[in-house]
Amino acid sequence: MAEYTIDELARAADTTVRSVRVYHERGLLPSPDVRGRIGYYGANHLERLQTISRLLSRGMKLNGIRELLEAWDRGDGLADVLGVADAPPTADAPDQLEHHAPELPGYLQDALASSDDPLDAYRLNNPRCWDLASRLVDAGLPVAVTFELVERLRTDAERLADDHATELFYHLAGHTYEQSERTSRDRAKLETDLAITRLIVTRALDELVGQAFERRAELPAPPANHRASQ
Repeated sequence: MAEYTIDELARAADTTVRSVRVYHERGLLPSPDVRGRIGYYGANHLERLQTISRLLSRGMKLNGIRELLEAWDRGDGLADVLGVADAPPTADAPDQLEHHAPELPGYLQDALASSDDPLDAYRLNNPRCWDLASRLVDAGLPVAVTFELVERLRTDAERLADDHATELFYHLAGHTYEQSERTSRDRAKLETDLAITRLIVTRALDELVGQAFERRAELPAPPANHRASQ
């Protein structure tokens, strides 16, 4: 059975002795087994430190991590740990979503079926979508419904790129290269033009999607008789 002094534990977890002591003082790390004047840590301490590091990299604060770890230590279920056990029913309940939501990728199905934090698996595979998924869960949406919603959004984005990317990239970059002598210098220019095209297109799409969401987020105007009475 592996045993570590505090220095060895810090090295194994790729952290510092000071951090180990802070986590212990804040209640995130169990006390070591003290023999004589030396504290010895085990594999569970190392695993706990690695978990803390992952949660910190997700932007969680130490207080929130402590509450999460305490819930795990109590043996709370995954829904309780994620705070979605008592989430109110939504218009897009799972039984309604199953008729039009795309099938979840295998890694998401595995994450939902495992005892690990499914959001952590999502962060590793979809770092750019993780913030949206995390905020939806924090707002009370069940994890499975969150994944289906974000996956539909991702699928629509893929379809949009499939429908328009080739034509846009050809007109803004590929056509010029096609007419060139295709030297190494032309190739370098093509790579630059492709990078600029990607920036232009993504900025345009960001603006268009932002405008569409803004229109749908506008509050309806009050009735005419209500305005007249004010």
